[in-house]
Amino acid sequence: MEIKIGKSARVCQSCERLFEHEEAITSLVRVENRVLVREDYCAQCWASERATGAYSIWSPRFYDPKVAEQQPPEVFSPLRQAFYEAAESEDRGQLATAYLAAQLLRRQKVFRLIKEAEDHESDGRIALYEDRIANRLIEVRDPSLSYAEMEAGRARLLERLSELENPQEDLENAERPAPVEASAEPAAESVTNA
Repeated sequence: MEIKIGKSARVCQSCERLFEHEEAITSLVRVENRVLVREDYCAQCWASERATGAYSIWSPRFYDPKVAEQQPPEVFSPLRQAFYEAAESEDRGQLATAYLAAQLLRRQKVFRLIKEAEDHESDGRIALYEDRIANRLIEVRDPSLSYAEMEAGRARLLERLSELENPQEDLENAERPAPVEASAEPAAESVTNA
């Protein structure tokens, strides 16, 4: 028997609708005439009866390279994505996150420092970086952040990086019910007189 499993189909086996990028689908492989045959189904067409006689079943996400190529490069780097999300905000906490992410990207040689200057409007500093991957200039403000703001920004950056790097784990944790904590008070004991 020849073992060869191809890529997912672009359309559903049943309704022949085109799959969308990142859509959850169900795929199965069955043996027909001593050859492995793959079938891919959309969520609406999948039924557990289709699994009868299947050799293997799994649930991938459909990947469309044409759509993926159109996404900005920061989508593929959690640190860059976290930086660009935070840099768009006016919130001092988000500015701290953007500042710290920019420093890390500079150390990784993704960002190149072009110029630092005093910002007379906000009594802080401005750093101008070049994003070497996207080939664009970025202005990062440092409005005289306190140590507490920088520490909160660091914690926020680590939390966001964890979310971006482990999206499935965060989804599973959100679906899981919170554990019930045991009461700190001891249970009342019954006293019996003999």
